[in-house]
Amino acid sequence: MKGKMKKLFYICVVLFCLLTVSCGGELAVSLYTRDLTDVASARERILYTTVSFVVEGLRNEDDIEFLRENLNSFSNEHLTNYNYTKSLLFDVKVPIILYGTENEHDLSKDMLYIQGKENGDRYDFFMRYNRRLVSKINNYIYDNHYQNIDLSQFTILLELDNDSREDTKLVLNSSYVNGKAYPLTHEETLPARERLRVRLSDIMTKAISDTEQEYCILSIMK
Repeated sequence: MKGKMKKLFYICVVLFCLLTVSCGGELAVSLYTRDLTDVASARERILYTTVSFVVEGLRNEDDIEFLRENLNSFSNEHLTNYNYTKSLLFDVKVPIILYGTENEHDLSKDMLYIQGKENGDRYDFFMRYNRRLVSKINNYIYDNHYQNIDLSQFTILLELDNDSREDTKLVLNSSYVNGKAYPLTHEETLPARERLRVRLSDIMTKAISDTEQEYCILSIMK
């Protein structure tokens, strides 16, 4: 009898683990060099850009309606195959704000935001999550799907467009550029009117998602 109860206990533990898996995904941030420098130099205090999300485990109309009500400019939603499973892809607007001006803006529907500031011979940029909104979305996912959203498991892509007439010198931190890993820093010259796709490293992604500390993801040299 005791052996059967022990076996039943282990079965329940396994089932619970299967039901409460973490869901990951991907987010791709569209960034234009002129927008970034305009904000960091205080010519603008806030501008908006587009982020495309893929979230595993979300797929029904209730999920879509919840996200539409809680995310800024939720649009272009459709199902896609990601990691061999049906996942929800959608776009939202997120702000690029001047560093230290969070209290000036309503960020209640912004899942993340980019901060920019002047730093000597460069402009530095940071990515921050809105933890209150992330917690709200996480609670919804758990209550309806028995899953947890794990931002440390998300792939973060930066799609950098140099929309100026001159080449732009970038400093990228802990990232992959053109498929090559740069665990510390990497300098890259982005020609005028060209685009660069960057993936943040797993270490940087985890640091941004799991801590309150600030991490500079990229700099633009003056």
